[in-house]
Amino acid sequence: MRTKQAGRLPARSYDSQQPWNNLPTLPPVAKIESGAVLKACIVARAELARVNALAETLPNQDILIQTIPLQEARSSSEIENIVTTSDALYQALVSNGPGTDASTKEVLRYREALWEGVNSLERRSRLNVRLFEQICSRIRDTHVRVRRDDMVCIVNRATRRITYTPPVGTHLRRLLSNLERFMAADDDGLDPLVKMAVMHYQFEAIHPFSDGNGRTGRVLNMLYLMYRRLLSAPVLYLSRFIIEHRGDYYRYLRGVTEQEQWEPWILYILRAVEHTSRDTVARIEAMRTLLDDLSRAARAGRAKAVEREGFLGLLFKWPYCKIGIVERELACSRITATRYLNEMVDLGLLERIKRGREAYYINTGLMNLLKE
Repeated sequence: MRTKQAGRLPARSYDSQQPWNNLPTLPPVAKIESGAVLKACIVARAELARVNALAETLPNQDILIQTIPLQEARSSSEIENIVTTSDALYQALVSNGPGTDASTKEVLRYREALWEGVNSLERRSRLNVRLFEQICSRIRDTHVRVRRDDMVCIVNRATRRITYTPPVGTHLRRLLSNLERFMAADDDGLDPLVKMAVMHYQFEAIHPFSDGNGRTGRVLNMLYLMYRRLLSAPVLYLSRFIIEHRGDYYRYLRGVTEQEQWEPWILYILRAVEHTSRDTVARIEAMRTLLDDLSRAARAGRAKAVEREGFLGLLFKWPYCKIGIVERELACSRITATRYLNEMVDLGLLERIKRGREAYYINTGLMNLLKE
């Protein structure tokens, strides 16, 4: 194991078989805001601003807040080979029954961790190690603290070869303290999106926990965007881009580690923000269209339900809806809630299915959109 040395080690000193206790601190010494990076920043920031602006046009922002973070949770978990379906997720979200499979429960915990992070950020306005531990604990459903002396290795699943060995011991706390300061600093002149890319790399390189680092790091991406007021709610679906370009994700991470190639990594993250923002805008517009179409069809069918303020929004907030949800959120009787939902089924606007003792009313148009 190498000992700590003064100054910055050249990239060639990196050895994947040994703990990288000399992981360089932040900010990087190398110039990271090249012309290409700054140009990509302008585009990504503009697309991100469109997401915020368009989200505010929805009559009920709970529609986005309930749906997109859950899709982000599913994709982020899929990167770690934890796979479930949108149908299983939304059914579990309204049932939370003992029949929910383990993978679906894990994805729901990721969603809970994201919201726990959002709420913590709103209370304390800080991104720190305590919050990292809180998020990872929720994801793993156990009490988690930063590693102490235990060594972990990143292994290529196909070749079984060690590709990276993170720092150990006291070096972890030193590096995490440096990461906290980097995230909090607002006088370094770096664009927040560039800082998010650097922050994400550094968190993954420090690898503070024995497990759950990838998912925790992706939650932190969303929280950082909110911390810097680039997002008003966690409605960006970044993990989908990572899944679609997973090989590049790991290749560019290795490029920073092995050869200090910051530009390709930062450009990758900026592309992720740009493309994901455009995808989110398209989803918001599609949701608005679906909501308008549903409203017109319900009015044409003279459904009484459409006259109740908030009812149609519920069908988008809860794509798998139940009588009890309508009863609770509209403060109406069970008889009224049942009549509203069955009216929509009779008009062919919802699908009713029975699973065990539970009856679910499914917004199939929205579910199809979320599966795209």
